[in-house]
Amino acid sequence: MSNTRKATPNQSRNPIICKYCNSDRVVKFGTFNGIQRYWCKDCKRKFVPDSLPKMKTPQNIIASALGMYYGGMPLDSIQRQLQQDYDKYLSEAGIYKWIIRFTKEAIRQARSFRPTVGSTWMADETMVDVGGHKIWFWDLIDVQSRYLLASHLSTTRNTEDAQILVEKAIRQAGKRPRTIITDKLRSYIDGIDLASGGTIQHIRSKPFTNVDSTNILERFQGTLKDRTDVIRGFGNMSTARLLTDGWLIHYNFFKEHTALGNVPPARKMGISLPFKDWGDILTNSLYPHTEVGETTETVPEGKPLTKSQRKRECVRKAVRKIRAKKKATSSETPGISTTRG
Repeated sequence: MSNTRKATPNQSRNPIICKYCNSDRVVKFGTFNGIQRYWCKDCKRKFVPDSLPKMKTPQNIIASALGMYYGGMPLDSIQRQLQQDYDKYLSEAGIYKWIIRFTKEAIRQARSFRPTVGSTWMADETMVDVGGHKIWFWDLIDVQSRYLLASHLSTTRNTEDAQILVEKAIRQAGKRPRTIITDKLRSYIDGIDLASGGTIQHIRSKPFTNVDSTNILERFQGTLKDRTDVIRGFGNMSTARLLTDGWLIHYNFFKEHTALGNVPPARKMGISLPFKDWGDILTNSLYPHTEVGETTETVPEGKPLTKSQRKRECVRKAVRKIRAKKKATSSETPGISTTRG
């Protein structure tokens, strides 16, 4: 039977390692949905190799789902494709949870990355109908590297939106450009000045001209059908903004660019990257991390405790605490004298 729980020795030439305690004292422990499970004799836990802690699905399946989603595939198509490729049924709700979780993780891992960009940037905006609502996509791209520095979602096209876009791009690049080229939208005039303190040259371009034109960005907008498919159907603006930031990572780090020799903009720069694919993002999420200004507690080395071991340890601590309290009370009690008047 495929779901038997009988343990069999692990006799593979490449021993399976427990993902919780790194022990090689593991045995096969039946299958679940066609995926082989193992039992660790040291930490007494079941696990699936190549999967994240507390998850039964291998990392390569999750990475495939993320790539399909940001490539423009809807959830139901991803579900059918995964079932066809891996013979494994996965719910759309489960796939969506992976997307939200690891999009946040990708954004965290890419936060400190500083791209090598030029001194001329281009900004543009386009309107998309999402769920019956008019949503404006604002984008700012580096002309030299084609790196998408910032994206912004809004329901308006005012100065504040233009300012937010430019400020996000400056933070990402770690510097101010010499020139920003935009279309004739008046919101950019004050938005760029407010974001830079008037230190950036602003060129307002006429569309479809060869000199200082936003044609590059408008051609770029033609490639954003995948992003529109990603965002369409989500009425929650906070979720839409999160997925937009996730698509920005997909575009910069994973999506091949014809003008760059069929490599992503970040890889074309030839500098160290935080990850090379979604699989790396999943693997990096296994390791503890600290942000600037944060500290982490020192975790004692050793194998993780099981639930019963943690319970016994709590009982032992409680007993030691009671004994110490009794000992302290008895040592502080003065001698009793029986003197009668």
